[in-house]
Amino acid sequence: MSGTDALDRLARLAGIEDGWWDFFGEWRVVPPETKRVFLGAMGLPADSDEQVWASLKDLESRSWRRALEPVMLAEEHGTPPSIAITLPAEADEAVHSWVLEEELGIRHQGSFRPGELRWSEEYQLDGHLIHRHWLDLPALPPCGYHRLILSGPKGVLGEMAMIVTPPSAFVPEQVESGAGAWGIATQIYSLRSERDWGVGTYGNLGDLAEGAAKLGAACVGINPLHALFPADPERFSPYSPSSRRFLNIAYIDVEAIPEFQDCLEARRMFASPGYQATLARLRGYALIEYPDVMRLSRPMLEVLYRWFRRTSMGDDNPRGQAFRTFQAEQGVSGQRFAVFEALHDQFTRDGTPYWRHWPEQYRRPDSAALADFVLEHVETVEFFQWLQFIADEQLAEAQARGKAAGAAIGLYRDLAVGIAGDGAEAWAQQDSLALGVSVGAPPDPLALKGQDWGLVPFNPITLRENFYAPFIEVMAANMRHAGALRLDHAMSLARLYWVPPGQPADQGAYVRYPAEDLFRLVALESRRNRCLVIGEDLGTVPEGFRERMDRMGIFAYRVMVFEKTKDGAFRAPEDFDTQALAIAATHDLPSLRGWWAAKDIDRREKLDLYPREGQAAEERAARAADRAAMVAALAGQGLLAVDFPVGPALSDDQAVALSAAVHATLGRSASKLMMVQMEDVLGQEIQMNLPGTTTQHPNWRLRYKAETAAILADARIVSTAEGLKAGGR
Repeated sequence: MSGTDALDRLARLAGIEDGWWDFFGEWRVVPPETKRVFLGAMGLPADSDEQVWASLKDLESRSWRRALEPVMLAEEHGTPPSIAITLPAEADEAVHSWVLEEELGIRHQGSFRPGELRWSEEYQLDGHLIHRHWLDLPALPPCGYHRLILSGPKGVLGEMAMIVTPPSAFVPEQVESGAGAWGIATQIYSLRSERDWGVGTYGNLGDLAEGAAKLGAACVGINPLHALFPADPERFSPYSPSSRRFLNIAYIDVEAIPEFQDCLEARRMFASPGYQATLARLRGYALIEYPDVMRLSRPMLEVLYRWFRRTSMGDDNPRGQAFRTFQAEQGVSGQRFAVFEALHDQFTRDGTPYWRHWPEQYRRPDSAALADFVLEHVETVEFFQWLQFIADEQLAEAQARGKAAGAAIGLYRDLAVGIAGDGAEAWAQQDSLALGVSVGAPPDPLALKGQDWGLVPFNPITLRENFYAPFIEVMAANMRHAGALRLDHAMSLARLYWVPPGQPADQGAYVRYPAEDLFRLVALESRRNRCLVIGEDLGTVPEGFRERMDRMGIFAYRVMVFEKTKDGAFRAPEDFDTQALAIAATHDLPSLRGWWAAKDIDRREKLDLYPREGQAAEERAARAADRAAMVAALAGQGLLAVDFPVGPALSDDQAVALSAAVHATLGRSASKLMMVQMEDVLGQEIQMNLPGTTTQHPNWRLRYKAETAAILADARIVSTAEGLKAGGR
């Protein structure tokens, strides 16, 4: 085998695909240089032929070097599993034992001689003969996370995570039955109230959840709530988080913190003329100024924490005990996150925010030096844990308010596809990530030059070696205080488009993930948390992926403006997928009125986001055809006048009529869940995010003009809700 052949084989074994079809129908071959970079990021050095051969030998023989595979998944109510036992041939006649520890503490055990088990295969490894046999367990444990321990004459030989999963994900009865359910989609940061501090809060979210439920909504869909970078508030994209395991503290409703009412220092600070003037200025902005928000709230939060520490940390104080319980539940992950926040806070002030540039002793979460740091900065570390405690408390309250008001689902959260490489999760999970590459997307109609999202992906090789624990933690954390979860770019369960550092976004390649295992883990967490899962399956979708989603009970994501037949007509509502969420547009698209006016095309043309001359004109012509097709479809449903104008400009009354018709047809759709974006109903020409831009567009900064209470009372929102209810939703 030549060096090139060995590189190709190593890349295929690691999951790197040989090439991909781009949106324009061209087959793009992945060059050797890209494969070498990706392999290196997976921990398989491949800079030279010698390294390729060594990495290939390592990967091919890895399963023969351990007695047990790191993880095994089995389906609930299936046949008892067979476990591959891999041991030297000379151990065939020795007595070995196994112990299966169930998640709830029940133990099962047995003994065997490897030579008496069912034969599998053998392998020559470094001059030694290795035998593999099958150990048949007597029974299958229940759904959950269990541990199998294998021991020999000289002690423990290996451990395996045995995970038993349900056949499909959880779907609420209220969604499954009848004509399905509906909800309101929004962005938490856009919400206003008379007491916000320049950005929407968890308190505002609670107001919306309760009010929407009273209108008949089953859920409220929101942007990701992931932890960002408090020490660098200019980094405010919810889809480029520091950690997906923890919450964004910028959304804390400061005035709702119990300590705010009792702390005299905080009340004096709040009442001061300068503070009130700054607060009034922030509330009045049309765009969110995140640094100003953090400069105002951070000192107040520090004052409130100090008051909490002085007054609530006694052994007999219920609030202090609740905090200690929260710390214990968050465990090592919560402690490490708080330590990172404290370190990041300190080193950002010193001019070295990236953890790779910190002193050597702080670059890894398991460093012995961190214990000394924690002892020296106990209150700072605990402050960041307290902030998570407050955020979690307020998010729980928002969910409780929605459910109490009658929402069948409650909060519908959103999970970003990756993390920032210089954030807390990357620092804490270095061994489970492919550091040095980023996630993106090949060219498509939304981003014609491709996209590099600057996000770090999981390493598919080491993720399994680490028992999938990082993936499971992320899923569980984002199903907390939620009745539904949207997986942004759900195709990441099967493959991700990686981009080499310093290369254009169209020079990447697809990397495969253990799809069967990841789907099953999503289903398990969905059942445990009673959380509906929606997979955002837009863009380039691998063959068979949507069918797998359907089998596993994961809802598809159907955006009306994309739902067209081959002849360009809009799909009839009865032809929408049943196991799906239907919506008019998304946060990555303009609002319905903005789409009609082609505001997105105008913006992309102005910012030179088209890869070739004349493409904007082509898109405008296609949009004009889409407008005519939409009028035909809605008129055919009896929801819009046949002579409704198809030009880009709409009057306010026409915008109301269009929104009403679109949401009525979505309400009639076969999809079991439909969502109503507030900006669509309100007729606003806005786009929350313009893919392919950073500062060129006010991404993640737009606010609604009216307060949440006024929006919920708006005749257009009320009429839409009444229409959906009358239609059976």
